[in-house]
Amino acid sequence: MTNTPIPTRGTGDVSLEYGDDRSDKEVFLQAAGLQKDPDPNKPRHVFIYWVNATLTGGTEVWDTTQLEPHGHWHQYHYPNALKVNSAERRRNQTISLGTFTSEQREQLLELAADVEYDELATESRVWMHNLLAKMVEEKLISLRLLSTIREEVPFQ
Repeated sequence: MTNTPIPTRGTGDVSLEYGDDRSDKEVFLQAAGLQKDPDPNKPRHVFIYWVNATLTGGTEVWDTTQLEPHGHWHQYHYPNALKVNSAERRRNQTISLGTFTSEQREQLLELAADVEYDELATESRVWMHNLLAKMVEEKLISLRLLSTIREEVPFQ
């Protein structure tokens, strides 16, 4: 069953309190862990985020774009702003996609909403690869950056 994502709020979403604004922001791709697991049966979860707010105690509010795993199925959630310890950047592989205007972030979200997936079969890394390919087509990121990401965060 292939789905065009219907955006829904993720668990723990704080976007009403800490929503995105019109400023330019650095956008990141994050892959779970600092390196890929040699076991191909242990795929890495990947997602895109930018920081909406910096709170006390090293906590940030990340506006995330991802195909979120729920046991044996996945769902696209947006809006999905989450409170995260900024140390997560050091615990996981984080790659800058560049600085995006609010219009470019909105375009990224529109592209994400258009990426079709099978909620039982599509893994987040496959969905993300498809999203990044669309971002190259729309000139949000370069083909060179996508190639670098493919090497560092294998999608297959």
